[in-house]
Amino acid sequence: MAPQDEEAARRPETLTTQDDLSWARFQVNMGRIKGLAALTGVNAIEPLKPAQPLQSVGPRADLIRTIVVFLHAAFEDVLRTTARERLAAAKSHVLNHIPLVGTSESGRAEKFLLGELDEHRGKTVDQLIHESVANYLDRRTFGSPNDVEVILSQMGLDTRPFKDLYPDLEQMMTRRHRIVHEADLTNPADSVSAPWTLLDDMDLTVWMLTVISFYFQLRVSLEPTDELQQWYRARLTKGFTLARDTRAEILALGRAPTEVAVTVLQKVAAGLHDVTTLLAPPTVDEFLDIWRKSKSPDDCTTDDEARAKYTAFLERSGKSRSKPA
Repeated sequence: MAPQDEEAARRPETLTTQDDLSWARFQVNMGRIKGLAALTGVNAIEPLKPAQPLQSVGPRADLIRTIVVFLHAAFEDVLRTTARERLAAAKSHVLNHIPLVGTSESGRAEKFLLGELDEHRGKTVDQLIHESVANYLDRRTFGSPNDVEVILSQMGLDTRPFKDLYPDLEQMMTRRHRIVHEADLTNPADSVSAPWTLLDDMDLTVWMLTVISFYFQLRVSLEPTDELQQWYRARLTKGFTLARDTRAEILALGRAPTEVAVTVLQKVAAGLHDVTTLLAPPTVDEFLDIWRKSKSPDDCTTDDEARAKYTAFLERSGKSRSKPA
């Protein structure tokens, strides 16, 4: 399952004010993840086909591990891209923790001598702040929820709406670290990597939903009056919760008799279908309701014109929906 495929539809032209860099980069990165996931789909070449039901080994498993690493990179890129402008405009109590570019090897803010400004002659204060922030963020990694908490606080955002996502973000970060630094071998005595299991697949599905949910929560935190972002955030919250519950059902399979396991797997399949439905874009009627709430007083677009534009958008993206989920 690739939830990012369901989420990658562009915002309708009638509601988009600008295709900002954060949104564009997030779309590109999630699209790249979609491309990697597609290699393991029903048309996978022989080395990437599953060797047996409900688990992956060899190149197929390693390709899925690559997706975990790329997903974490996409998450970090969202934070860095958003933070570049926010931190550059921050107050002195935030900037005091950011080193002047070229003055710190540790990445921590340190005192510097006046002579260290010599190489920056001719730059404005704003240019120097932007360069220092960019250099600081280029060196930052986000490998724990605490790292995320710090950068969100530096951006001046309320971190409480993000906290429910922290446990699954931490799980993704831990698995990514094990893949990158330990080749996903669980202990020093291992000589073969463990198969990638159905539970691992569900973990990855939850992590994808977590990253997408984090992105839309970030957008809502930055633009609290954006009705479309709020709609997506609410839907993703439902999908995220449902995916978590479905994962818990799979986790319980290890202790279940065979006949019970079959029933649980059927429920899992239904749950995943419901998650996919929740990731679809708004129906025409849902969109018109959002559009009416957010349109400006001087917008002369009629309901019929907005309906026609959005219907054309859905047809182009192949995501037409007639009924709300």
